[in-house]
Amino acid sequence: MSEKGPIILLSTAVVVGIAVGAFYWNAIKPTKEQSEQLLISSTIRGEVCKKIQSEVDQYKQSPDTFKRGTLRNIKNEATQNAKIELPQFPAERQILYLDRKPIISNCESLAQGWVKIPSTFPEFYEAELQEMGLAVGQTNPSQPMMANTDTAQKRIALVIGNSSYASRPLKNPVNDADDMTAFLKSAGFKVMEVKNADIFQLRSSIKNFEDNLPAYDVGLIYYSGHGIEFKGSNYLIPVDAQLKNEQDIPRQGYDISNILNKMSKTNQKTSIFILDACRNNPVFSQYRSAADGLTQMAAPSGAIIAFSAAPGQVASDGNGRNSPYTAALLSKAKVPNKKIEDILKETSQKVSDDTGGRQIPWYNSSLVGDFYFSK
Repeated sequence: MSEKGPIILLSTAVVVGIAVGAFYWNAIKPTKEQSEQLLISSTIRGEVCKKIQSEVDQYKQSPDTFKRGTLRNIKNEATQNAKIELPQFPAERQILYLDRKPIISNCESLAQGWVKIPSTFPEFYEAELQEMGLAVGQTNPSQPMMANTDTAQKRIALVIGNSSYASRPLKNPVNDADDMTAFLKSAGFKVMEVKNADIFQLRSSIKNFEDNLPAYDVGLIYYSGHGIEFKGSNYLIPVDAQLKNEQDIPRQGYDISNILNKMSKTNQKTSIFILDACRNNPVFSQYRSAADGLTQMAAPSGAIIAFSAAPGQVASDGNGRNSPYTAALLSKAKVPNKKIEDILKETSQKVSDDTGGRQIPWYNSSLVGDFYFSK
């Protein structure tokens, strides 16, 4: 073979390659109509995401009153907006979404949150999931959409609800605990829940919580049940307590100051103590050294203590599913972008209004930074 042979072969291969590539490009390249439809579909998906984001923002501003529309309406509005965004197409041309991708493919996680917002037309819920390309059961309409939590924070909570007392049982603490647990989980907390705790369970659950605290930035304790002030100290009362004399109170109850002291010495940046625990029990009134309600407590640095009633004041168990305090607290805490102090102030106002001024919650704060359940 001459020296020119390899050059001729290489040149031939290049020419053939270019010819084959051109053939396939012409075979698979989108037509003008297909390119236009891709642009239309992309624009409509973008408009849908803008509208969903707008509704999510409105919900965050007014979660108690806002009702979202339907995906169908959003899609129709986005299609109309697409005409404005695509001036190169004739005004008489019909703009349609014909893409195989779900219409929310540009903002799927946002749409999954949006669909949880209570709807004006809940009967369309399953149809909307299908139109969004989501399976029924992937998201739960009964669970309200929560705003983003501060994912940089590690949060842990202990929730205790005591109802089944041998003397003077309470109706709502277990319900209060269940509902508070659900809320705290949605707000990014790892939750340890104990219901109808006897003295051993009460003390062991608190000890377990204390052991876990150093690994977390935020520690929260919520207690719903009987509580009593005795000789200047506040005690949580387990369901198996048999208070036959005054000296049984410190032996069978749990002194709240113990857990506060422990929380103040750990590494978490924020300590939160919520006590819906001053519900009246006539059994306690026989003790001369015991008093109705709970006494004031100073919050250590980095902590906030919230009580369901003012010092010496008795709180109501309530006639609904929750106590007046816990019901009000949950409704206010679910509103995003609110500091905990503002939540507690609004809770106090609502409880006062709901009880005709008979119960006025209070709190004591020594927080060194701002805390939000959700943002």
